[in-house]
Amino acid sequence: MQMQDILFGTQWMKRSQEVIEMVAGLECFDPNLLPHLAIFALGIAMLTPLGENLALPALRSKWPSLETKLGRTFGGLLLICFSGFTVSAHTLWMHNKAQEMGGGSFCSAGTVCDCASVIGNNDWNTMPYLGLPWGLLGMLAFAMFMWLIISMAKEPTASWVLNHLKLGTNFGILGIGVILYLMYAEYEIGKICQFCTVAHIAHISATIGLFRLSNMYGSSDWNVAGNTKSVDVAAKERRKRGGYVAPKQAKSVVINQTVINNISDSVVQGDVGVNKNHEEE
Repeated sequence: MQMQDILFGTQWMKRSQEVIEMVAGLECFDPNLLPHLAIFALGIAMLTPLGENLALPALRSKWPSLETKLGRTFGGLLLICFSGFTVSAHTLWMHNKAQEMGGGSFCSAGTVCDCASVIGNNDWNTMPYLGLPWGLLGMLAFAMFMWLIISMAKEPTASWVLNHLKLGTNFGILGIGVILYLMYAEYEIGKICQFCTVAHIAHISATIGLFRLSNMYGSSDWNVAGNTKSVDVAAKERRKRGGYVAPKQAKSVVINQTVINNISDSVVQGDVGVNKNHEEE
């Protein structure tokens, strides 16, 4: 019994030491991540009830859509995707530098975290078959997310919004499969890329946000500028005419035409009166 206790205690101490070493390795936090994390954190906050307080009056006056839950959700998702885009661009820069210099250290390194060992690994740092850097793929993915979000935010009542939501959620699920592959690559390399992890978290958060938008679609939360009955007439006209909006006749022209008609009637009546006078004479 004592021998089993000793073995159990030894195993527990070994596991504890592994956890301590991992935590020590995670202390290799890179300060260059702060700008990306700040944008990401602000985007996450916009999706929470805290977002109503973050939407300051100055921001609401410039972007009235922030008055609504829908507008804040669009804004938060846009910030999340922008943070993913910037951190992906950062990893692409590190990839190019590693190729130019044949290696090097471009971020803080530790026993567990070392993005240079992951991004600089020629066996895993590009897409299979295509050979594109993963950073470039991330930039394209987040650019597509931002295009979908901006287009829906501009015309939330458009008929194609539901198709955009389906495209975004399906694309997000596909991206999660790619993330699992990259996590397996990190496992094989034996290191964790901090910058890649931030991009992965941003992608998963954006996917969850798009599912949240899908649940909001068709409900009372899906409104324009806080008014569920308000409809953008110009947007409707654009959809009917394939993007063309017929110009409306100015009021001044209508008034001038009315004046001309009145003058014409007066002239005609005057001519009739003159003719009657001539006949009486």
